[in-house]
Amino acid sequence: MTEPPTPVSRQRTSDAVDNTVSDAASDAQQGARRQAEDEHARPAVIAAPAWAARGLSEMVEAGAVDGNVAHVVVGDGPVDPARGRGVQVLWRYHLTPEQLGHVVDELPDLRWVHSDYVGVEELPLEKLAERGILLSNGAGIAARPMAEWVVLAILSAAKALPRFVRQSDAGVWEVGEPLAELEGAVVLLLGLGAVGTHTAAMLEPFGAEVRACTRRPRAQTPRGVSRMVVGEGWREELADADYVVCALPLTSETTNMLDADVFGAMKRGAYLVNVARGGLIDDDALVHALESGRLGGAALDAFRQEPVPEGHPLWGRPDILALPHVTWSSTHTLDDFKWRFAAQLRTWLSGGTPADLVDLDAGY
Repeated sequence: MTEPPTPVSRQRTSDAVDNTVSDAASDAQQGARRQAEDEHARPAVIAAPAWAARGLSEMVEAGAVDGNVAHVVVGDGPVDPARGRGVQVLWRYHLTPEQLGHVVDELPDLRWVHSDYVGVEELPLEKLAERGILLSNGAGIAARPMAEWVVLAILSAAKALPRFVRQSDAGVWEVGEPLAELEGAVVLLLGLGAVGTHTAAMLEPFGAEVRACTRRPRAQTPRGVSRMVVGEGWREELADADYVVCALPLTSETTNMLDADVFGAMKRGAYLVNVARGGLIDDDALVHALESGRLGGAALDAFRQEPVPEGHPLWGRPDILALPHVTWSSTHTLDDFKWRFAAQLRTWLSGGTPADLVDLDAGY
C-alpha cells in the first residue's frame, strides 16, 4: 500500500525549517569568516624600545611577519597602563637588564620576552619564572664570527703574532724561539654549544686534536671533535691541553670555574681563550698563573667589569690580548638579530612556541 502524499502544509513547514537551518549555517560561516578576517587584520602588538621601530617596519615590508604590527614603545619612561594592557610580546632589543625588569612589571599580560643576546645571567629570570613568562635568546646567532676569533686567537698564539706586531711597531728585527704548529696540538673546548661546534669544525683542517666537554653525554660526536668529555672529566684533560677555550654560559655553577687549582693543573705554557663571560675566571688566579709562567698567555673578550677600568692588572700585559667584547661582531649580526626575532614572532602568532627557550631555573 503506498503512502499518501505529504500534505501541502507539512511540506511547506519542512521547507521553512530547512531554509532556516541553512540560513543559520550560512550566517555562522560568514560570522566565522569575518572574525578570522578581523583577527588577521588586527595588528600584532609588540612592546619594544623606540629604536626597534625601523626593524619592525622592515619585517612587515619584507613579508617576514604577516599582517600589521603595532609598536608599544618601552624603555624611555613609564608605560601608559592602557597601552600596556594586552601586550603579550616584548622584544628586548638592547634594553638594559634594569630597564627590562621595569618593563616586565609594567606589562601585566606579558607572556613572552625575546632577547637578541645569548647570555641571560643578568636578566630577571626569577621574576619571569614566577609569572610564567617565556624567555627566548639568540642562541648561536653570532657563533660563526666568535668561532673565527677563537681560531684566530689560537693561530695568533701559535705564531706569536702579538710579539711580532709589537716588534714591527718598534722597528725591531728579532726571530726569537721556534714557533708552534696546530697539527697535533690539543685544544680543550669547555662547552660545546654553537660556538664550540663551529670552532671544532674550523680547526679540523689544521689537524688539531679537539677534546670537547659537555655536561651530559651526546648521541653523536660533532665534526672535528676527537673526543667527548662529560661532566667533571674536563679537569683530567688540563695537563694535556695546549689551548683551553671557554665557551660556557655563566651560572652559579660556572662562576670562578677557572681558579687557582685549574690553572695549577694546566700544562705549563698553555694558552687560554675566553669568548664567553668574564665571571668564569678568577682574575687574581689568572694574573698569578701568567706571572708564574704556568700560563703562556690569554685572549680575553669578556671581563667582570666592562669597559675594563684603567689600571686593571690585565691591561698592558704582553701576554694578554684584551678585546672589547667584540668577537660577536660582523656585518650580518645585527640583521640576524632582526630576522631571528621575525621568525620567532611568526611562530608565536601562528600559535606555536618560540625556539631557543631559556631554562629559567638552570640560567641558560
